[in-house]
Amino acid sequence: VLQVDPAHLNEVLLKLSENPLVFALDITFIDGLLKRLIDQFAAIPTVVGLLSLLAAAVAMANTVSLQTLERRRQIGVLKAVGLKGRRVLWVMLLENTLVGLLGGLIGIGVSALGAALMTTVGIGETIPIPREAAPVAVALVVASVVIAWASTFLSARVAISERVANVLRYE
Repeated sequence: VLQVDPAHLNEVLLKLSENPLVFALDITFIDGLLKRLIDQFAAIPTVVGLLSLLAAAVAMANTVSLQTLERRRQIGVLKAVGLKGRRVLWVMLLENTLVGLLGGLIGIGVSALGAALMTTVGIGETIPIPREAAPVAVALVVASVVIAWASTFLSARVAISERVANVLRYE
């Protein structure tokens, strides 16, 4: 294996090929091809992470929406005892803000713990969350709260705008 200046590459290959049982080969093309292939495969975990984030967002929005729609009877009772629809919406937003915040913090915490365990086992040095990734972790927690707000607002509007008599009819 020789590392040769590109200007003198042909001369060196020719000189080496003159020796018997020596096969001279320039691997810069193969090296470049492998480097491009590895760079393309490096994007796969990012794509998988974004897709799983999207799936988690949809699952979270679905859970919050179903939970809100299942509580229509409770919303009707709250409105029947005198709470305005806006106040009920604020209570539900507060509940789901806490759920989204705790979900985001627990998710980031579990992933940081998993990364710390894997780095401890792999290289012996614990790296929970790199300093460069802290803004991303904060953005993910904020995204979980925003998803909870949006899904609560969109699903609670329907439940809050329904008449109390319709909701409590079967009580």
